[in-house]
Amino acid sequence: MASTPSAFHSVLLGGFIVAALYLVTLRITSNKACQKIIQRHGCRVPKKYPLKDPFFGIDGIYDALRAAKSKSFLSKKRTHYERYGNTFSSRLSTLSVISTIEPENIKTVLYTSFKDFAVGSPRRDAFSPLLGNSIILSDGAQWEHARALLRPSFLRSQISDLSTLELHVKNLIRAIPCDGSIVDLSDLFLRYTADVTTDFMFGESIESLSHRGIFREELTGAFRDAQLGGELRFRLGRFAKFVPQPRFYRAVKHVHAYMDALVDRALKERSLQQDLDDNAEVDRRYIFLHELVRMTDDRQTLRDELLTIFFAGRDTTSALLSNLFFVLARNPRIWQRLRNEVNQLRGERPTLNELKAMTYLGFCLNES
Repeated sequence: MASTPSAFHSVLLGGFIVAALYLVTLRITSNKACQKIIQRHGCRVPKKYPLKDPFFGIDGIYDALRAAKSKSFLSKKRTHYERYGNTFSSRLSTLSVISTIEPENIKTVLYTSFKDFAVGSPRRDAFSPLLGNSIILSDGAQWEHARALLRPSFLRSQISDLSTLELHVKNLIRAIPCDGSIVDLSDLFLRYTADVTTDFMFGESIESLSHRGIFREELTGAFRDAQLGGELRFRLGRFAKFVPQPRFYRAVKHVHAYMDALVDRALKERSLQQDLDDNAEVDRRYIFLHELVRMTDDRQTLRDELLTIFFAGRDTTSALLSNLFFVLARNPRIWQRLRNEVNQLRGERPTLNELKAMTYLGFCLNES
């Protein structure tokens, strides 16, 4: 005589049915939304990246993780674009993903139809333990509020003073060996941009180029581990919640403790500054954090936005410099032409306007 299924098996079976219905509903809803966009804009269906697992794309996730570990992710991605075109679709966990390097698509997403696109839950779920509700993880009204908060602190008149860069450029040059040995410029550029960004934002640099003590090495390591952990969580998608991440959470705790100390000190300094007369403020050096605490005293908001600006200022600039010097080292003609333009300064420190007037330098930076 057949035995009746236990309550546990019934609940388990019910859970599988509910999950299956959810996935089917999600797929149908997503497809309908895509069809509307396709009809409205006359889009063509992109090529599909061939996945062995068409439901969760587990093999694609594994390939991405393996490429990231071997530091070949970008070259792997370039191969995909060469093989499947400038725009192709794939899957990340339960999500349908479209990858594109098509200029018009990027322009549409970031500029002409910016409000039609959202950050979405994948990035938010991956990085929210580190970046909270910062502008890079926000949509709609919350994004508008964050933008209004940050924008006044980035006025051109506030950031035109280049004197802060002088010390850090000298430290960078001193860190490059003069004996003709091979050097990893990408690491030095990452340290340089971290030094500049912390100096500009917090009023004190971590000086990772000139003083490589235990505190600085642990702090820069925590920034690295927190960022890499967020990237891993993003690639894992919905599976991230099932993977232990003690190193990521330790790094986040370390980074938050460092930022909280800076925020608390800035808030105290603001209170002291209010007791001084207005004339004392005129000659003060511009510090991003000090300007930001004038706009809000919410510690969580201050920490979230500062961390976002730090990562954005450090990584994008170091990547640009690495790309630029990778090309310059292989193209003597470009290097010489750029050097000729820079030599017009005759060794003097440039102003912002003089830098803007260097058209070939601008071309090189834009291409990088």
